Amino acid sequence: MPFAARSPLAPPVGAEQLVWHVLAAFPTALYLHHPERGLLPLVTADALALPTAWRLPDSSTRMRWGVAAGDVIESLDHCILLPAGPVRAVRTWRPARVRRSGSYAVELPPSWAADRLGGGRGLTPEGDDEICGALLVAFAGHDTSIADAVLPQLDRTTALSASLVRAAAQGYAVPALVAYADARLSGNRAAAGAARHAVEDIGHTSGPALIRGVEIAIAHRQIHQSPSLTKEPARA
Repeated sequence: MPFAARSPLAPPVGAEQLVWHVLAAFPTALYLHHPERGLLPLVTADALALPTAWRLPDSSTRMRWGVAAGDVIESLDHCILLPAGPVRAVRTWRPARVRRSGSYAVELPPSWAADRLGGGRGLTPEGDDEICGALLVAFAGHDTSIADAVLPQLDRTTALSASLVRAAAQGYAVPALVAYADARLSGNRAAAGAARHAVEDIGHTSGPALIRGVEIAIAHRQIHQSPSLTKEPARA
């Protein structure tokens, strides 16, 4: 039986019997969807560490899912029942999360995120990738304006993308993107440059779109001044 590490952001898989639909199957990742539980990625050791995933210890060269897009599989007794055998989550892992960096507003037009949501092709449309990048910057500054605009409308995009947008609204993303956002927000140019190359390698269009989202949000930050700095000086 393959064992996995479960992200605390992954949808619950309990003792009851559930039916999951296979949305996509790639050598490094299997995407399962349940209409009430949401999307569950199973990823191999050499895959992107998606913040909502179950992570397996084996590489894609050793793992065979045995299913394809459109198939239906079941879960039971805390296991995903794949044709090759059940996969059980026996421990948890902690997904990467951006550091808080003061208090500021990301002053983008109200329509910025809504206009991008679901825009583009693929399991993670390009517009959603931009939103995810911007959400990390907003989370770091305790600003919920972008999250408030997009979270009620996630039925407009794909199940996988919606799950990643929800995670980004809480500050979670793949490690390379988190490292890039942290470095840019802290002004560490060397670390930002190194992380940028890793982000650019994500997907066909996702990497550049994620970077654009981070940069757009940083460019539209408005730092909140401390009340002590804005108070008029006492008169003699």
